Amino acid sequence: MKFKIKNDSYFKTKKYIWSNNTCLGYVLCELKEKKDFNWNNHDKQDICDKFITKYNAIAYPNEACGQYESIENACLALQKKQKEIFDN
Repeated sequence: MKFKIKNDSYFKTKKYIWSNNTCLGYVLCELKEKKDFNWNNHDKQDICDKFITKYNAIAYPNEACGQYESIENACLALQKKQKEIFDN
């Protein structure tokens, strides 16, 4: 299934997830510092080596769906949660 991702115009780390003309919820992007980052060689390492991006999925109306390594997995979790809510 295809997802459309739209950025929030006021909150840059918030992305709305749309599927079949329905907003499933949103994903909040979060930067976390890697635990194994070597501070002794930080001048030689790229900034991407220091941080990892996590995606927190929130389904409408206000259901947390967990934290994911990729935005694709967060979108699938939103879709699954909306299906569970609709089926009930």
